[in-house]
Amino acid sequence: MDSVTRKPLPSKGVQSFTLVIISTTFLSSVLLGIFLWRMYLRWTVKCKSENRLDGKTVLITGATSGIGKATAHELALRGARVILACRNQQLGEAVARTISKKTRNGDVLALYLDLASLQCIRDFVKQFKEKENKLNILINNAGYFGPKAATVDGYERTFGVNYLGHFYLTYLLHDLLMKSAPSRIINLSSNYYVKGNLNFNDLPLVNYEMMDAYSRSKLAIMHFTVEAHRMWSWEAIWTFSVHPGCVATSVLRRYPGLFGKILRAFSAFMFKSSEDGCQTVVYCAVADGLREESGKFFENCRVVPTKDYVRDKAVCKKLWLLSLHLCGLDETHPENKLQSAATNSLSNSETEAGSVNRRQMVKETNSLSDR
Repeated sequence: MDSVTRKPLPSKGVQSFTLVIISTTFLSSVLLGIFLWRMYLRWTVKCKSENRLDGKTVLITGATSGIGKATAHELALRGARVILACRNQQLGEAVARTISKKTRNGDVLALYLDLASLQCIRDFVKQFKEKENKLNILINNAGYFGPKAATVDGYERTFGVNYLGHFYLTYLLHDLLMKSAPSRIINLSSNYYVKGNLNFNDLPLVNYEMMDAYSRSKLAIMHFTVEAHRMWSWEAIWTFSVHPGCVATSVLRRYPGLFGKILRAFSAFMFKSSEDGCQTVVYCAVADGLREESGKFFENCRVVPTKDYVRDKAVCKKLWLLSLHLCGLDETHPENKLQSAATNSLSNSETEAGSVNRRQMVKETNSLSDR
């Protein structure tokens, strides 16, 4: 028989070299992928408008850090009178002094505001109106993202702070915005609204998940922006919602456990800075030619399309009227004159449903307190 010719096996040196090449190629591909992903997440369109805001008054919620603080700095540079509405007044005053010094603008100050308390919002608005005779730009920026909790009034905290508190604040400041027209309302939202589910029969969010609560609050903000445009645009009050992008802010500080630590480290490395994240907010505050864009959603200084259900008139109206009820602004309320005609069309069944929802929220809070 003919002998079988066998090929010699690769030497150990060749095998090791091949393994190094494969490992290096794989690692390089992973690093390149991370680098490109980071570039994508950090991609920012700067606000190109050079318009100044001399003589204009701006109110920003949640302005002691992150996007709010960066926005306050940018608008103070443009000569605006900037009021920081903060839950920590001592920190807010320190931030106001820092911004004032860096921008050489002496018209930067801080006022106490806790969006988790309707009474505090009323007190804030009273104080604000005593100090200020106009409001040109309102930026609803503050937000809560964390474990299940409740507001002072018994509402699910993410919904109560991110949406309902801002709705109430804006509603009570409407007359000052109208007096200062043309004026602007800028609501911080997120493209994560697409994951939100606004179930009017489950406002306490019994099966609570942090991301579900957050996305629901951002969807509510989207509806609020559309309805505020419909209600107030004829008064030259223009309303915009903004997705700032993925920004490394302190909003993740309450995310619990090891995953929270990993997520915070990931965001610090991968996400854009607050200075970049505020650019679209600044654009909506200062740019010309935005009258026809009122009620729309902005990202990277341009209008981006939204899901059709965001503009659903029935849902937007229902949320608006329910929000009035949750804030105690019923038909007989003295500050509800502009909405009286719309409120009168609310059926008895819807009113009863709103009352049930409110009681459910309070009941949910009581159960939280007992734990």
